[in-house]
Amino acid sequence: MKIRTEILPDGEEEIVIKCKDRTDRIMALESLIEKAVKSQGDIPLYISNTEYYVSKNDILFFETNDGKVYAHTKSRIFTSRYRLFEIEQIMPSYFIRISKSAIANTKMISSLKRELTGNGEIGFRGCEKKVYFSRGYYKFLHDKIEETRLGI
Repeated sequence: MKIRTEILPDGEEEIVIKCKDRTDRIMALESLIEKAVKSQGDIPLYISNTEYYVSKNDILFFETNDGKVYAHTKSRIFTSRYRLFEIEQIMPSYFIRISKSAIANTKMISSLKRELTGNGEIGFRGCEKKVYFSRGYYKFLHDKIEETRLGI
């Protein structure tokens, strides 16, 4: 396999993969590139009328309440103009749905506490913030945390 980079001084950046077949290896490569591109950059979030550009890596979780989407960092709560399903699409793959009304950053999770009902509570590194997950999302959440920790 050859890797070649062309510098285009005024063109839009584009990544093209040329191959004979779209094999599992090619699809894995596409996925890695997509993850790398998505994880870059900031997301616009708001407090009152002020727009902030917050690093995606600083966000602990998103949740909906009263028709609004809130983004939580260690020290602040922002509002988002994106809907939750849009956030799922624009955030890196380590952000996953944990309930109908929340998405969490698996890289920042420090603890999972399960209740008898199967639902549970997520704790985050370096702060006291918590968010709740639904039992139907537990297995995927647990697997995704393991995958993130192993760097897969």
